[in-house]
This record gives sequence, structure tokens and C-alpha cells, in this order.
Amino acid sequence: MVHEEYYKLLSPEHKYTQAFCTEEEIRMADTIRQFVNKEVMPKRSDLEGGWHRDEQLAIETQHALYKRMVGMGLTKSNLPEAYGGLGLSPVVRQMINEELARGDIGLATLAGKIHWIVSFMLAADRDDLLKEFAPRIVGEESWTACVAITEPAGGANLEDPAQEFRTIRTIARQDGGDWVIRGHKIWPGPGGPLNRYQTPDMAGHLGYWTVCTTDPSKGSDGVALIHVPPDAKGLSFSKPYEKMGFCWSDENVDIYFDDVRVPKKYRIDTEPGQGAQIVKGYVIGLGRLAGAARLTGLSQAVLEIVLNSAKHREIVGQPMRERSLFANHLAEMYRHIDLARQYYLSVTWQVTHPELYGAHWSAEMIAKYSAARSFAGDCAKFCCNAGMEMMGSYGYAYEFNIEKYMRDYKIVQMWLGGAQRDRLDIAQGLFGPFKWGGFDAWEKKQKLSS
Repeated sequence: MVHEEYYKLLSPEHKYTQAFCTEEEIRMADTIRQFVNKEVMPKRSDLEGGWHRDEQLAIETQHALYKRMVGMGLTKSNLPEAYGGLGLSPVVRQMINEELARGDIGLATLAGKIHWIVSFMLAADRDDLLKEFAPRIVGEESWTACVAITEPAGGANLEDPAQEFRTIRTIARQDGGDWVIRGHKIWPGPGGPLNRYQTPDMAGHLGYWTVCTTDPSKGSDGVALIHVPPDAKGLSFSKPYEKMGFCWSDENVDIYFDDVRVPKKYRIDTEPGQGAQIVKGYVIGLGRLAGAARLTGLSQAVLEIVLNSAKHREIVGQPMRERSLFANHLAEMYRHIDLARQYYLSVTWQVTHPELYGAHWSAEMIAKYSAARSFAGDCAKFCCNAGMEMMGSYGYAYEFNIEKYMRDYKIVQMWLGGAQRDRLDIAQGLFGPFKWGGFDAWEKKQKLSS
């Protein structure tokens, strides 16, 4: 179903308030919206290979659209101008997330991988690494990247402040001028053999920014964030997991680190405790905030589909959307979406003022990132469910896209700790940290077994 009608209330000039952004930035958002309408919307089905999941069609479509996004400068938006980037504000970064997710949340996530890794290197003030990676980020070729976080022992253990990173079992030891990494990560994406990301429209993979530890017993003091090149010796992968959504836009694999040796310079953090700060504030915190923007964009796409459908379906000769019951549902969807948007924009603006609201990794800011993502996740859940119920069998059919948005939103609500972890982090932002009962006994048992 095409988005054949223009809804002024859903346009960039109305939804992005100038309390948080400029007129020029709103025009940028409108340019992305037009690209999504023209290029992405007609190919939403192709991005997952159609109903029969044609892998070649999916990858060709995804890489071709991603190359167009790279050409528009969307992936280099937060790289400072000194390195050839655009040096745009965090608010623009979120506009990119929302507008792209309106078309396909997987494409938005793919672009966001580059934003993410740039933010890590900026946070650590790694001028040397930014100079190394910048030529590929700002060039005409398109590259992807991956952040490896989760481990098999517990999906949200790493995101849990009560565990202080003591459960990490991907270990990095220093050997001369190198770091040697051994461990196992699960669910990172896009991941896999390097040739998987070498196609006519994709130049390659920049590698894996890997959350690990030098010593689990050191907790936060042991955390390290290390870049691992995609072709490093000792790096191997499982086959991609087959999932209900994000079929090829974020291919999730197991990554095995079998004494992977990388130069010492590729440890991103350089000061004691900095690794934990980057993981808390930038990997987890800003990752959740980006998820909030993407979920909001997805929710708006659903609302637009339902608005168009309810215009053409009639009840006793009158458009369905003009009947009070259904008009009420549409209004509820809009209310959820705009509240989710204004909140994530507010938190994004606060990110730019740490002197007022605290460091990115503070408990208070993490609570706000978590509130933004959790509310946007609830918004997406409500909109997908209400939209499908309003459209009936049309909503349940593949051709009308609602069911795709329903499949796609769920993982964004779940990753980086999930909806329940969000709420626990909001609570800890209110009254301070706590430890799980039995954690000390568990940690003692781990030390004895090792």
C-alpha cells in the first residue's frame, strides 16, 4: 500500500519542534522523508526478499538502498567536519533514525552502526582511529560495521549495572604490543564472513567493536572496547540465525574469538574506567535512544497505512476513519507517536548539555534513555496491534506491510537489555543502584571454578 496522502500533522515541519532543532535541520529531515517515500516504500517487501524470502533479491535491494543512503551523507552525519564528515547534531542523527525507520527499521539500524562506532571513538578522543577509519566512512563506497555485546550466558547480563560487568567471559589479555582475545559473542550484527559484505553495492565490513574484559573480577575497571578487523585470524562465525524480522538487514551470528590477535592501538578506551563509561553511556544508553527514534518512525508508518486504508473503506457509505470509534483509535495512535517523539527529542537535547543533566553514563541519563526506548516500544506495540485490528484481514496480509512492521518492531524493543531492563534502569535512576540477592555467592563460586 502506498502512502498516497500527505498528512500535514505528520510532516517534518510539524513533528520536529524548533525547540530542539533548526529550520535547516528540519529541511534535512524532509529530504530524507522524500527519499524514503520514493525509494524505500516501494521496496519494503524486496528488502526481505518478498514473501518467499529470496535472499539474493533481499541483499541486492538492501545494499543498493544503503549505497544511496551513503551517497546522501546519512552515515557520516555525526563524524566531525575535521575528518570529512558533516558534523551534524545528535538531533539530526535521531531524525535520520526516525525517517529511515518509517520506510524500513532495518535500514535505519544499518546506517546507525556507523553513527555508533564513530560515537565510541569520539568519546575516547581517539583522533588516530578516527583518521584511520574516516576515509572509508566519508568516501563514495559503502561500508558496514558491527558492535559485539551479548554473550550466551545471559542476554541482558552485560546491560545490568548490578552485575558491574563481572559476567563478561570474552577475555582480552595483553601480549607485547597486541591484545589477544578469546571468547564467544552471540546476536551481533551485521556479522559473518567478510565476502558476505563484498557486493557490487557494498565495499566491505569495517569490523567488530567488541565489549570484553581484561579480568572479570575487576568489574567496571576491567572493561575494554576493542576493535577487531573483519578478517582477523582466529575469528569465526556461525550461520546467521533465521528470525521473524530483520531477515538480512542485521544478520545475527555467533562470533568465536579463538586467540584473536589485534594491535594494541585498537583498544578504544585509553584511561582507567573509560571502557565502562563508554559501554554504559554510548553503547547501551545512546543505543537505546536511537532505538526510540526508530520505533517512533515505524509507528508513524503504521499510522499512515491505516489512515489511507480507513479513508477508502466505508461503513454505510461513510469513510471508516470518519466514524467516531475508528477516529478515536487513529487519534490514540497519533497521541502515542507524538509523545514518544517529543520525549526522545527532549532527551537527545539533554545529551548535548551534560553540564546541566550529567554525563552520558550517569544513572539519571540512562534512566531517561531507557524511558524513551520503553515508551516508544509500547507505542509501536500499540500502533501495530490497533492498526492491524482496524484493517482486519488486510492488516494481516503480507502485501499491506502492517505485519512486517509488527515483526520488525519487537527486536528493537528487546535489544540492549529489553523492556524489563529499561524499567529497572529507570527505577535505579530514581533511587540508586542495587545488587541482586545471591550475587556475591555466585561471584565467589565463579572464582573457585576458574
